Amino acid sequence: MAAPLGCAQAPAAAAASVPPPVQPAVLPGTPASAAAFPFTPEQLIEKAKQVHATDTGIHDDSVLAPDFRFAFPIIKLSREEYLKTVRGFTFKQGVPNLDSHPYDFRVDPYEPNRVWFTIRTTGTHTGPFKFGRATYEATGATIQGPPECCSYTFNEASHTFWKGEVTSFTGGYVMDNRVGNTDGLGAAFGILAACGVKIPKPNSLQWEIAIKVNQALTAFDRLFNKQ
Repeated sequence: MAAPLGCAQAPAAAAASVPPPVQPAVLPGTPASAAAFPFTPEQLIEKAKQVHATDTGIHDDSVLAPDFRFAFPIIKLSREEYLKTVRGFTFKQGVPNLDSHPYDFRVDPYEPNRVWFTIRTTGTHTGPFKFGRATYEATGATIQGPPECCSYTFNEASHTFWKGEVTSFTGGYVMDNRVGNTDGLGAAFGILAACGVKIPKPNSLQWEIAIKVNQALTAFDRLFNKQ
């Protein structure tokens, strides 16, 4: 006995109603495929490790592209702003054994010009260091940061391996805030928290006020320090 016509057509109708797959989003300007990018994954990972060894351009800013962007959760900086800001920090003076322990370098399968990696920052606060307008004296505190996700995105400045430049640096994204003694914070805020500095909780009223004050101070700095 033949199945009712409606039953036979039901699976086909259901299949026809399923929309096509949606491709994951990528950054604008991402190469269409790995074949369209001049560096192999192995070359790009090695390049990322070398960039990290410069403290991401602090000791050798030739690794940063002219259009480089620093993109962390609460702050975005241009190349000039980034170098001016981070070169003003003196964490290494106060925490001479500061180490981010980078590991798990891998190329994004959807963005062949991006290398992701993880860090877990450690150190001991044995001397004074400067952060922003403040100086923090030694506390003897041990710093044990949570795992944080970071990435470098590279351009095609040259087809020779040594010339690929970093166009963006992302980080500060805590992967598990239960780990470590930084009150769940990453990046510079995590170091400060481990040293006993009271940092407002992200998304709290105090946090939002601090961000607005920082933005205002930055605007004044730019206004009155123009060459």
